[in-house]
Amino acid sequence: MRCRLDSLLGSWFYKLGLTVGHTPGYFIVIPILLTLLCITGYQRVHYMIDPEYLFSPENGDGKYERAVVESFFKMNYSARFNPTRITRPGRFGRVIILPKEGDDLLSVEVWRELRILDEIIRNASITFGEDQEVYTYREICARWEGECFDNDILNLDKIMDDVVTGALNLTFPIMINPVTWDAHIFPVYFGGPVVSEDGVIEKVPSLQLAYFVNADSKYQDS
Repeated sequence: MRCRLDSLLGSWFYKLGLTVGHTPGYFIVIPILLTLLCITGYQRVHYMIDPEYLFSPENGDGKYERAVVESFFKMNYSARFNPTRITRPGRFGRVIILPKEGDDLLSVEVWRELRILDEIIRNASITFGEDQEVYTYREICARWEGECFDNDILNLDKIMDDVVTGALNLTFPIMINPVTWDAHIFPVYFGGPVVSEDGVIEKVPSLQLAYFVNADSKYQDS
């Protein structure tokens, strides 16, 4: 059986080779034309990079539970923005800060520079749209009662002198700022903090700041 099959295949390939040898033009021009014709379909390919659309079922439990959350805790980027209510990616930027020297950010000088960095970011501008209109972060930011969402961790600058001298301890994972009365949730901002057995933060090797943009409309979310 195997010999017959080999003989049959050999005969077919012999005839194919003979045909290609006698009329090579057809086997060169036609494949090129078919390739060019098929390539035109790539112009209509729509690339989707949204992981939720690609990997999450349309009627999955996760989307149902998110709808329940959003029905009770509505997100309002324009007036009552609260990052704890985020259920969708939205639009935001994250800045990660590392110490230039050493492995600790807990110093008065660093927190003074963080304030300067924060002002630079808030005064940053972009050019967007057909009219090339200029927007600053302060104009498009997510707001809470008319003010851009603030990284309250920067308010540690008001007590950093006492923290450095040891007169005041930063307690992990949360602490009330005695000056501004902010509730600082340190795991949100501090990366890899060194914490003592008593729950006191001794070192902060990295810090993250987040800047959220208004995404109430599809235009703003584009």
